[in-house]
Amino acid sequence: MSKIDRVKDCVMTNNSKLALAVGLAAAALALVLPNLAGGIAVLGLSLGTALNISSLVLSAAAFAVSWKQRSFLVAGLLAAAGVIYMIPGLVALASINFAVIVFPGPILGVIFGLIVFGLGVAKGIRTARAVTVAPH
Repeated sequence: MSKIDRVKDCVMTNNSKLALAVGLAAAALALVLPNLAGGIAVLGLSLGTALNISSLVLSAAAFAVSWKQRSFLVAGLLAAAGVIYMIPGLVALASINFAVIVFPGPILGVIFGLIVFGLGVAKGIRTARAVTVAPH
C-alpha cells in the first residue's frame, strides 16, 4: 500500500481576498437577478431600490477587494451583473418615445449597468495583462 497525499491546488483555499471577492461578485449577481422579473415595478419601490443599491455597493466592493488579484471569475460575474442590470432599463427605453426621456427613470438602470459592466471589463483586462511569474 502506498500513501498518497492530496495536494490542494485551488487558489481559492489559499487566498482569502480572492474568495471574498468572488463571494461579493456572486452576491451582487444574485441581487441583480430579480431585475429580470420586472425590477422596481414588480418588487415595489423600496425593495427594488434596496436590491439595486446593494448590488452596486457589492459590485464596487468586489472590484476593490480583487484589485491586486488575478481572477477572470470576478470579471465575468461583474460583467454578467452589469448586463443583467441594464436589460430592464433598455426594455423600458425601447417602449417609450426617445424624444421624451425622463432622467430619474430607466436611463439610470442603463447607466449603472454600464458602470458595473465597465468594472467587469476593467477587471478582465487587468487580469489578462498581469504578468505571471512561474517558479523554476
